[in-house]
Amino acid sequence: MGYDAWAWMVWGRELAHLELATTGGPSFKPLPVIVVAPLSILGGAAPAVWLAGMRACAFASLVLAYRLGARLAGPAAGAVAVLGLALSADLYRTALLGSAEPALIALTLGAVDRHLDGRRDWTLVLVAVAGLIRPEAWVVLAAYGVYVWVREPRLRALAVAAVVLPPILWLGLDWAGSGDPLHAGATATEATEGSAASASVPALEVVRRAADAVIVPTLVLAAVGLVEAARRRDRRVLAIAVLAIAWIVVVAIMAEAGFTGTRRYLAAPAAAICVVSGVGFAWLLAAVKGGPARVAAACAIAALSLAPVFVRAREEGRTLSVARSQADQLDELRRAVTKVGGAAAVRGVGRPAVNPWLQTALAWELHTPLDDVQATWASSRRHPHWTPPALVFRAPARLAGPRPALRPGTRPRVVARSGRWRVLRAGA
Repeated sequence: MGYDAWAWMVWGRELAHLELATTGGPSFKPLPVIVVAPLSILGGAAPAVWLAGMRACAFASLVLAYRLGARLAGPAAGAVAVLGLALSADLYRTALLGSAEPALIALTLGAVDRHLDGRRDWTLVLVAVAGLIRPEAWVVLAAYGVYVWVREPRLRALAVAAVVLPPILWLGLDWAGSGDPLHAGATATEATEGSAASASVPALEVVRRAADAVIVPTLVLAAVGLVEAARRRDRRVLAIAVLAIAWIVVVAIMAEAGFTGTRRYLAAPAAAICVVSGVGFAWLLAAVKGGPARVAAACAIAALSLAPVFVRAREEGRTLSVARSQADQLDELRRAVTKVGGAAAVRGVGRPAVNPWLQTALAWELHTPLDDVQATWASSRRHPHWTPPALVFRAPARLAGPRPALRPGTRPRVVARSGRWRVLRAGA
């Protein structure tokens, strides 16, 4: 699992024991923590259950993409929507690393599907739950809440609850864990390498990342679908396209305000673009007269897709390699903890230190709050040096992030080895 997912494991365990501390680690988000809290009774099996859930959500996203494409323009549209989503930049990667984006995509597409069925109550609930993963969904939720308030007076109480509860839970839980309701926002705006906010024009960088989230043929077919939907005045397809564009605009505005604008924040609009691209494909084929001409057009589109498909396949291969490397590193780190006497022995020496990418994983293994594990981040002012006395877990930087930067005058000695890890006793 990735850095954020291990933080959610720690926070979920803490929430279950009413000891939530969110001052360390990544920016807080409530849904994973709320879900993991009851899973914490499973102990060491909780991470595996979470991973299985996110991968199930990834599969559900593909099913929903097909369902939406097929109901809008037929089976061909559904098939192309599935293919586009499967080849998108972040579905496979986030599912593999245990990120929450597969759940976000499934909730978003599920909400669209429920709306098309006239179930505005379910749509409100699903978008509200999505708002516990990404704050960008709050804008969509507020707009939809107003729509439901006007169109269905019987759902007004639900609309108010759906719009109000996500911000309350988000800010309230982080307030309880950090003493500051805006702590997550402050963490999310810290300067980090690769942040869209550090670009010369952050909004344009977000748009570039949105385009990079799907393959080029998907973008082209989505443009065809949007233009044709406008010509046909197809409100359903136009609404999905507007949803995607609005979400991207919100992320762009947030990047201008200093938020990171990471590409995976655009996973939900990317999925919507894939659905519109499927519709565009079906309508494009329908406009081509004659069976042989349609086959030729489909083959031409498939041929143009080959290069992006191969590029994406290489990227996913690297992602799988990284995931395997992370799993190996974690196994070696666990053995290192055992070699020095276990979690209690590590905690007894002082606040342990580790390469930053494994900070949250080590906190999970040691049953300790995230702040009780020291980590140095490149391009950040947080924890510029380790503070002895402590056990320092060090791995090569290319595997686990920047190596520990011991204070001048510290005399470390190796007390254990595990694979590529070295455990140092960092006395003063």
